[in-house]
Amino acid sequence: MLSSGMRCNATMSNEHKVYPDPQNDRLTIIVRGVCGVILGLVIATGIWVRCGGFGPWGSAALFAGVVIGCTLGSIRYGDSFWYGVLRR
Repeated sequence: MLSSGMRCNATMSNEHKVYPDPQNDRLTIIVRGVCGVILGLVIATGIWVRCGGFGPWGSAALFAGVVIGCTLGSIRYGDSFWYGVLRR
């Protein structure tokens, strides 16, 4: 247990498990959302550049899907999400 009474979700094994974070305040959600959007844009741009583009609708779907996925993952799973991203 941490001093604030919350449990630490990290494990010390080779397999890292992802758990949803407890409820957070509005500022935490905004910061995680913005960071998720930035990560999503970077990943989608990398995929788009490597694959040579997908046409206008395909590119829009790629960027929307990756950005939404990264944003929701960052907001819902918080530090566990970033731990998984940085470990790859």
